[in-house]
Amino acid sequence: MKNLVVILCMGLSGFAYSQNPSDSLYIVTYTIGTAWDVSKQPTEQPWFKEHSANLSKLRKDGIIKAGARYADKGIIVVTAKSLANAQEIVFADAAVINKLFVADVQKLNVFYEGCLERPK
Repeated sequence: MKNLVVILCMGLSGFAYSQNPSDSLYIVTYTIGTAWDVSKQPTEQPWFKEHSANLSKLRKDGIIKAGARYADKGIIVVTAKSLANAQEIVFADAAVINKLFVADVQKLNVFYEGCLERPK
């Protein structure tokens, strides 16, 4: 019974969270695009410096909530009022516009709230 109550609370908190459009979360997956030169290091790629500066600004503005790399992909979790707004933010990045990266933006439905921290 205790487990059922915990599951129900998690489900309801996720539902309530997703009902507030101003607090919606979106996950952005980055993969390398057609402009990526495999013979160069990331910092030598055109538009990489601008991409890093853009991500830094989004973090400072509180739009990016988390970010990580896995395999050959990068991900960020952003807040936005709508999917269209999230796409507008992500697709304005010079590295995406110039095809250094391909970005995919999807609605993120959190079913378990927690805290992500880098292992120390």
